[in-house]
Amino acid sequence: MTADAAPTRIEIPPEKYDWINGFPLPPSEPRRPLHAVASVLKLISNKEDTRQVFEIIQAMAGDSPKRMFRKFTDTPYGRKVVTEPVKLEDILGDREALRAYPEGTVARAYLAFMEGENLTPEGLRSAAEEADIDYEAYPEFSEYMRLFMHLQVSHDLWHVLTGYGRDALGELCNLVYTRHQTYNPGFRLIVAIGFLAQKLEQPSAQIQKALAEARRNASAAEWVLAHDVEELLAMPLADARARLKIGEPKIYNAVPDEIKRTLLKPKVAETQAERERAARERAALQAG
Repeated sequence: MTADAAPTRIEIPPEKYDWINGFPLPPSEPRRPLHAVASVLKLISNKEDTRQVFEIIQAMAGDSPKRMFRKFTDTPYGRKVVTEPVKLEDILGDREALRAYPEGTVARAYLAFMEGENLTPEGLRSAAEEADIDYEAYPEFSEYMRLFMHLQVSHDLWHVLTGYGRDALGELCNLVYTRHQTYNPGFRLIVAIGFLAQKLEQPSAQIQKALAEARRNASAAEWVLAHDVEELLAMPLADARARLKIGEPKIYNAVPDEIKRTLLKPKVAETQAERERAARERAALQAG
């Protein structure tokens, strides 16, 4: 499936809808653990292959998305996100608006992170489309799909809030947070196999301790999805972390940068950032 092709829409009769807090949801799909393991192995060979993350979380989701949707729409902010809706992809994609915030705020830290890594919110959506996910294919489930667009776009913001970088260890630690926030067992699978792969490459690195610290910090943190993102963007980064009870990743920070850079170095030439850059260049050529 390429990003240019249209994902297949499967008609779901109304009698098969599930209902949560007054919103219709599609029936849950069975778990596909073998597909998930195959995608994890592809992700290990190239941590920039974001498509595989979407493949894994879909294959292992089960009923976890519905539990998350219930909890999300039980909160005032969650109901606002799915009903207004709050389009986080537009908020976090407006770089000039982010640049207008004062230095030291979450908005400016997020902007610096995205520009430093040459990333955009649209890149995550492209990776989802490659995994045959179309958030607009089922308008009858628009509120349900809005949660997952919101969650998808939050990924890089969570990097900023948790303090974990985009190196392989930082990604694993950030996914520990994601697992605690979303309840999807697919993230646990990624972390488990990713840990083994990293440990084989760097047996002496403090990988296990860094992940254990991430689990402790994630368990102590607030449920980030219940908090208004626009309010967080305006806050000083340290104050936002304090509000969310996100602890400092001291063990991760103590791992030398040269080790972080070499862990699970992509075994293919093209990274997510490079794919995004190529897509922008193609769009510019077509526009010209």
